[in-house]
Amino acid sequence: MADNIERFEDGTAAFFSNREVAWHKLGTVTEGALNAADALKVAQLDSLVKVSEDVIYTKVEGKEISLDKKFLTYRNHPKKGLTALGVVGNRYTPIQNLEAFEFLNHIADETGAVFETAGSLGNGQRVFMTMKFPDAMMIGGVDTINNYIMAVNSHDGSSAFIVAVTPIRAVCTNTVRLALNQAVSKVSLRHTYGATAKVQQARETLGVVFRYQEEFEREVNSMLSIKISDKQFADFVKQLVPEPKGKDVSERMVNSVEKKRGEMMALWNAPTQQNVSGTAWGAYNAVAEWSDWVKRIRSNKEDKDNLRSERMLFGGAEKLKARAQSLLSK
Repeated sequence: MADNIERFEDGTAAFFSNREVAWHKLGTVTEGALNAADALKVAQLDSLVKVSEDVIYTKVEGKEISLDKKFLTYRNHPKKGLTALGVVGNRYTPIQNLEAFEFLNHIADETGAVFETAGSLGNGQRVFMTMKFPDAMMIGGVDTINNYIMAVNSHDGSSAFIVAVTPIRAVCTNTVRLALNQAVSKVSLRHTYGATAKVQQARETLGVVFRYQEEFEREVNSMLSIKISDKQFADFVKQLVPEPKGKDVSERMVNSVEKKRGEMMALWNAPTQQNVSGTAWGAYNAVAEWSDWVKRIRSNKEDKDNLRSERMLFGGAEKLKARAQSLLSK
């Protein structure tokens, strides 16, 4: 799997990890936890992002033309110099990385969470940071779940500033996002005027972290109490991935459905579900594992691994997972 971590000509990379070497073996590994400012500095993410004063223009057939109300975001990195990041509208206001992540220090002070990673993707278009809570949840006495806070900041206009609570299974490092009705798991802020002030307000909003954890434990324990046989799982998969209907149904479409169902059935009996096999929670994780690791990505070969790693980092296939949870909770 490709990492898409930003690299520099001197052989370094825009990434830091607390104590443990990441699978891609890039960046700096520290001997202890860092605060937000130090983490950004070690990961080489502390450059300021600016917006061009003039609209974007180019030459076409010998004449200059411009993109009305479209501007360029850029940075001046000490190792790359001036770097274009993206095209944004006239209301876009950068949320600097330090400003965006500074409030996470308060979370660390109040909860004991530690900064685990920080990194830059592509050429600095997106930056992420994760924090790990000190105590893992032991669900039903059989499944260990770690809780992380993940903050993502974009500088290319592709997304808002996002803070999410992400529980990750220690067994298979599956990204698991339950669609909880009573707990918000994500905060999003647009890059418009006043957004920096809103970042500070996110600290209060992140009280959902604790509410989310309570609801998460309650939901998972409920799913662990529901026993599911192989036949029931097969019926569940048929509901989750229904047969294609209509006069335009092709043999290829039918085969695609059968392939997806077969892959999910294989994961239902996989070693990654050993501790939770035969339960609704095991069924949910089989679907999550298929979505994050097995599901086909439509792209050229060069981009596939990057897209998969970004989808796992930022989440994806939320509708499928939410539907799976809904079916299993009935």
